Amino acid sequence: MTLTNAALRRLIDGLAELYAPAAVGDPAHVITVVAALIGADSCSYNEFCVSGLQRYRVEPAGVGEFPDSARLFHEHLPEHPILAHYQATGDGSALRVSDFLSDRQFRALGLYRDFYRPAEVDYQLTVTLPGPRRSLIGIALNRRYCDFRDEDRELLNLLRPHIGQAAAIGMLLGEAAPLAPAALAETPLLTPRQSRVLQLVAAGYDDRRIGRLLGISTRTVNTHLQHIYRALGVTSRTEALAHLRTSACRL
Repeated sequence: MTLTNAALRRLIDGLAELYAPAAVGDPAHVITVVAALIGADSCSYNEFCVSGLQRYRVEPAGVGEFPDSARLFHEHLPEHPILAHYQATGDGSALRVSDFLSDRQFRALGLYRDFYRPAEVDYQLTVTLPGPRRSLIGIALNRRYCDFRDEDRELLNLLRPHIGQAAAIGMLLGEAAPLAPAALAETPLLTPRQSRVLQLVAAGYDDRRIGRLLGISTRTVNTHLQHIYRALGVTSRTEALAHLRTSACRL
């Protein structure tokens, strides 16, 4: 499928917002940009581990929140057709629930009855990414009244590697909202300023331009880079970027 000129312009504008230095490492910003670009009522960042949902962030805030919502979602998570597909195949490309189930089949699930119906979600488009320590990252776009189009799916596929990189920085910062107190035990590897420096390095900026953008000297930029290398256990820009790509996803 070939994207229209309007869709390409939306994609370019969305990428510019996604890489805005002021919002580096903020999962809320990432999913807000994605939701606006594709067109969704809400969007969520979800990090899964072996035991289930570990971290999450939903924008707009408060969407899908009702009594016992977190427990019900966790309880019915194995019913989610896209997550089951990823676990069976490793295919994390953009997929709709309707690619697997008819409306009637989806509405027959306990997942829909107990969670998605009260959350007013009838259609969903999701990408899945491998995360650190055998975790998975799911970015889910939600609508109530109409399904996502093939063009929406293609746009999300084009965004997937960029979402992965932004999610990796967010995980280094530890900024995804914890579902349970145990998740608070994890310590961020990088400070917000170090993560901003790494984001600009990933965007191809040299030390002098990074310094101008952040209002600091080139020497301070180099000091931040040395701290980043030590925190990530690497010795160069190339190794730091390789670490970032590995943390984001293995595409």
